[in-house]
Amino acid sequence: MCDTLGRVVNEGLALFAKNSDRSPNEPQVIEYRPARDHREKELRATYLTIEQAPHTYATLLSRPAWMWGAEMGVNEHGVCIGNEAVFTKGRYASAGLTGMDLVRLALERSASAGQAAELIPRLLEQYGQGGDCGYDHSFFYDNAFLILDRREVWLVETAGKKWVRRKVSAGSISNRLSIGAERDEYSTGAPFDFAGRFREPVYSHFSGSKQRLAQTAPLAAKAESAADMMAALRTHRAGSSPLTKGDVASVCMHAGGLVGDHTTSSMVVELGERVTLWLTGSSTPCLSLFVPWEFGAEPQAPVFAAGRAEEAARWWRQREAFARAWVGRTPPPEFYAERNALEEKWLALPAGEERNRRAGEEAAAFFAKWAPAAEQAGPRRGAGRFLRYWENKDQALAQPERPVVSGG
Repeated sequence: MCDTLGRVVNEGLALFAKNSDRSPNEPQVIEYRPARDHREKELRATYLTIEQAPHTYATLLSRPAWMWGAEMGVNEHGVCIGNEAVFTKGRYASAGLTGMDLVRLALERSASAGQAAELIPRLLEQYGQGGDCGYDHSFFYDNAFLILDRREVWLVETAGKKWVRRKVSAGSISNRLSIGAERDEYSTGAPFDFAGRFREPVYSHFSGSKQRLAQTAPLAAKAESAADMMAALRTHRAGSSPLTKGDVASVCMHAGGLVGDHTTSSMVVELGERVTLWLTGSSTPCLSLFVPWEFGAEPQAPVFAAGRAEEAARWWRQREAFARAWVGRTPPPEFYAERNALEEKWLALPAGEERNRRAGEEAAAFFAKWAPAAEQAGPRRGAGRFLRYWENKDQALAQPERPVVSGG
């Protein structure tokens, strides 16, 4: 489960944001990969070997540590992409390009959002989509994509090898097909209600995606700043108690009980004169800090250089220990006030390496300060099923279900 938002605010600013909602124990690594020329003719994606491009652009990718592809990312040209699982009628393919593979391939090969919106359907038709995308359970699905650059936003939704795309100035996607007949282009040419024909109703309903899309659509339409997008990714629906009860219908998703997915990483991108990222590098954005990183700068946690996936996964698990300590407990108002004050200060600082360094140091100090407070907050609260779920997840956290891969 996931939610992705994007808006072209004006000629000088575009905004992208995504929460990646996955198994709570699945590390998500953030990697900077420089541009490369390739002599090899093929590459190995998560499940398929396909033709390699002669040149790939520099990218910042956030990917499940065991997969080749990425949940979300941005490239040197300011192309941003996030994908969502969508549930469609018919059988899912046992092998193919995963949605995450398609995100990474499009970022590596596209100099504009329009190019990416054309490339993903082309790769889909050539290789198909499919493969098990679950970390600690089997999980098959089709995919939707939000693609953004400084000029435009594209929505691409798929069902098997069929696809539809639509250009908007602002929008959001969730775990359901949402494009009807109001498309810009459809794979077979003739317009029809794509979502009405292909949306699988049961899984789409219980994914909570209708409620989350109702939250993100108005937020995307009026977002004016990175701070607005951070707030959007921290949205909890009215009346929810996310730290003591699982909630699949909030943008900031919390696992527990019958809810098996959890926000494991969050990203906001500002496209102005620079490409500036705001990254949690960790789960549970309501408990995390969005720290800045300028695209192309020296990698520092939570951003790691390509080839350091094991180190990046260890860093994610260390930060995850902080979030786990607060499950079933409620941080005091001072926690949120200090979190917000740090982010406001970083947003006001000049962009650059010095801001990156300072934010990293201050974030580390913040988490070190507040870690003991969780234990002092008393025993975990919540229903028995919720507490048993997290006890099992805590025990399994140190025993990875899948090996970390370098990502090529």
